[in-house]
Amino acid sequence: MRNHLIIALACLIVFTVSGYAIPRFATRLNLPCQSCHVNPSGGGMRTAFGQSFGRDSLSVKSWQEEYALDDFSTKLSEFLTYGADFRFLAFYQSKTNPDASLSSFFPMQMDLDFNLAVSKKINLYINPAFGPYNRLEVFGIARILPANGYLKLGRFTPPYGLRFDDHTSFIRQATPFRNNMGQQTGLEVGFRSGSVIAMGALTNGMRGDLDGILAKAVFGKLEAHGDLGPINALAGISSYNDVSSVEKLNLFGGYGSATFMDRLTLIGDIERIRGNSASMSVSSDINQRNAPGTDLKQLAVLVEADYELLQGIDLKFMYDFFDPNTDVKSGTAVRYSGGFEFMPMSGVEVRPLYRYTKDTILNRNTTDLQIMVHLFL
Repeated sequence: MRNHLIIALACLIVFTVSGYAIPRFATRLNLPCQSCHVNPSGGGMRTAFGQSFGRDSLSVKSWQEEYALDDFSTKLSEFLTYGADFRFLAFYQSKTNPDASLSSFFPMQMDLDFNLAVSKKINLYINPAFGPYNRLEVFGIARILPANGYLKLGRFTPPYGLRFDDHTSFIRQATPFRNNMGQQTGLEVGFRSGSVIAMGALTNGMRGDLDGILAKAVFGKLEAHGDLGPINALAGISSYNDVSSVEKLNLFGGYGSATFMDRLTLIGDIERIRGNSASMSVSSDINQRNAPGTDLKQLAVLVEADYELLQGIDLKFMYDFFDPNTDVKSGTAVRYSGGFEFMPMSGVEVRPLYRYTKDTILNRNTTDLQIMVHLFL
C-alpha cells in the first residue's frame, strides 16, 4: 500500500508544482468552468462560448465542415435555451475469485437542461435528469453579488472537487456527490477575482430535502488558474463537512492540473474521507469493504494524462488508487486504464477504454473493456 501511495502522491506533487488543476478543456483554455457552463460551479448545460468551443475546436475538422448543421442554435426564444447530455456504455467484464464474466449495455446519463432568463442577472435552471437515478436539479442563479459574485438557491450538485465524467473512478465512488450525483438542497455563493475563485455552500446534507433540524452540511472550495509560459495550470482545494445526521461525514481534497504546449494535460486529485460507512450513499461495492456503522478512514487518488494526438483524437491514461482503511497497512485497490477519446463531429464522442483492477481487499482482479458513446449539445 505504501509504495502505491508514494507513487500517487509523487505524481500529484509534480502536477501541482508544475502548476495547478481542473479537467483538461478548462486547463487548455486557461479558463474557469463557468466560462463554458451556465452553472457557475461547472458541468451541465453549456454557454454559447462552450457550445462554440465544443463544435469548432474538439471534433475532426474536415468531418465537422462536412457534417455540421448550419446556423445551429439551442435557443428556443430570447429568454429560453436548452442543452442535453446522453451517455451510453457497452462493456465486457471478467473477474477472478470467483471466476465470472458479464456484459451489458447501460444508459449512464440522460440529461435535458433548460435555462430561463428571468432578468439580465437572474436565471432559473432545470435539469430533470431522466434515468435510473434521482438526480433532479432545479435552482435559481442571481449574479448580483460584488466581486463577480453569484447566489444560487435550490437543489443542485454541491461544488466539491473536480467534476469528472467517469462515475466509476474511486474518487467518485468513495464520495456521495461527484459530477451530477448526490444533489442537495440549500444555497451556494461564489466570488471571482482575477484568476482566483472561491465558492461555498450550506445545504441540508444527505439527510434529505426537508430535514427539519438545524444541523447542516457545509462546503468550501478555493481554486486558482494561470499560465507559466507554455504551461496552463490550475490548483484547488475543497472540503465538505456533513453533521446533518448521526452518521457524520468529512471530506477534504486537493487537485491539480497542467497543460503543456496545448496538447498534454496532466490531472491529479486526492481525497481524504472520514466518517461512518452507513453515511455513504454509494451503490457500488467500494464501501462494502467496511461493515455498516464502522468508522471510515479512507484515501482515494486519481492521476490522469491526456494527449491530443490530432484534433478530435485524445489518448488517455488513468491511475486510480483506493485505501478503504488507512489504519491498516495492507489491503488496497489499484486500477490502470488506457484508451482514447474520438470526437468525429460536433456533439459526438466515442471513448473505448481497457481497464485492469487489482483488489487486494477482496483478493480479486478485474478486467474491463468499455465503449462509451456521448451525445451532447
